[in-house]
Amino acid sequence: MLIRQLLRRIYMFSELQDMELERLQEMSVRRIYPRGQVIFHMGDRGGNLYIVRQGRVKVTIPFPNGEEAIIAILSDGDVLGELSFIDRKPHGATVTAVERTEMLCLQRELFLDFLKSRIEVALRILELLAHRLRDVNALITEKHFLDVPSRLSRKILDLSKTFGIRENGGIRIGVRLTQKDLASMVGATRESVNKQLRILRQNEIIRLSNGYIRVLDPLRLFSLANAAA
Repeated sequence: MLIRQLLRRIYMFSELQDMELERLQEMSVRRIYPRGQVIFHMGDRGGNLYIVRQGRVKVTIPFPNGEEAIIAILSDGDVLGELSFIDRKPHGATVTAVERTEMLCLQRELFLDFLKSRIEVALRILELLAHRLRDVNALITEKHFLDVPSRLSRKILDLSKTFGIRENGGIRIGVRLTQKDLASMVGATRESVNKQLRILRQNEIIRLSNGYIRVLDPLRLFSLANAAA
């Protein structure tokens, strides 16, 4: 996909004219990251805005014991680094490529100069930031008020909506996920997630194959996700 076409698909740039999109394209720096490479660490100096052109990345909070909490998985057209772009403080999370990923980097000073004439783009960046904060609040609320089966079911549903591919009478989540990944997403132990996945498989609600999850019965999964809400 051409860079200009990608920018057009992004909400904050969707109302821009072709000349303005070309200007953004000219100020963007293209970078390629192989699978497993860190794009930036938590604590690194921030300021630039990043856009996933192609591929997938995970946003994590690392812990001293080597564990991590996966906050989000982002893919084509998603924007990251918006918080550090606004306040110039160090990044609050680590971002790692989970597959070969191409990123566009908008350098802060050049992009700020662009925003001076397009205040509506700046407002949409603030909307994005508000959306991310609401997502974090939802994660905290779920961890405190929902049990592991409900949290896991909700996460599988969310992933199927974002990355789902309809095939063979089900919805395959197009991202390989380990039990450790799922545990870090829902704030649970790998053992408890393993147990719940086994129950979901036995009840023919999901199927696991080669690291992929296929949702066989979305309605029953939805019921489990909201059982303790």
